[in-house]
Amino acid sequence: MTDGAESLLRLRAFLPVSTRFVLDYFHVSMKLRHIDQCIGTIPPMVLSPGGSVFELYDRFNYLRGYLWSGRLQKFEESVDRLLELLDRAEEVLPDLHRSIHMAAGHLCDLASYIRKNESGVVNYSRWRQEGRRISTSAVEGTVNRLIGRRLGKGQHMCWTKRGAHLLLQVRCAVLNGELLERFQRWFPDIGTRQIGLPWNWLPHHS
Repeated sequence: MTDGAESLLRLRAFLPVSTRFVLDYFHVSMKLRHIDQCIGTIPPMVLSPGGSVFELYDRFNYLRGYLWSGRLQKFEESVDRLLELLDRAEEVLPDLHRSIHMAAGHLCDLASYIRKNESGVVNYSRWRQEGRRISTSAVEGTVNRLIGRRLGKGQHMCWTKRGAHLLLQVRCAVLNGELLERFQRWFPDIGTRQIGLPWNWLPHHS
């Protein structure tokens, strides 16, 4: 999973196996949310001949649906159409210039983000149905809630950056099933010794 960072994309060249990066839907959904919040301040109105009063909202939902299903061509068409509708909304409602301008800005930012990471966009709907991971939201939430709090000053127990980094390495090793193997590099006897009872010790119930 990737958020589109250049440093992570360059990592592919150093991996020993063929790897496909998948654009994390958590970051995509955050950008969609910014657009949704701005569009939500625009009152319903007819913006094109024969169009619905909810055409602006419907087009945004189409855009979100096309992105969810990985249909990038349809997504690009929806971006262009939504920008046209926002331009018309600005002509009709000049008092909402700021909100409309912000919606257009967030929309262009999303379109640029998707184009830059086009190879990482998948059919998120199908992947989710197949039980594949499409988001790191659980990890992001843990980092924000636990790590951020523990590193904050004024807490009863505050971690140092080095301590947090070492703890995260241990946690990753546990999740990957590598903790015992790593300890055995330093202490080869770990996991091989068996603790037995003394030869003359008898349980109380015997």
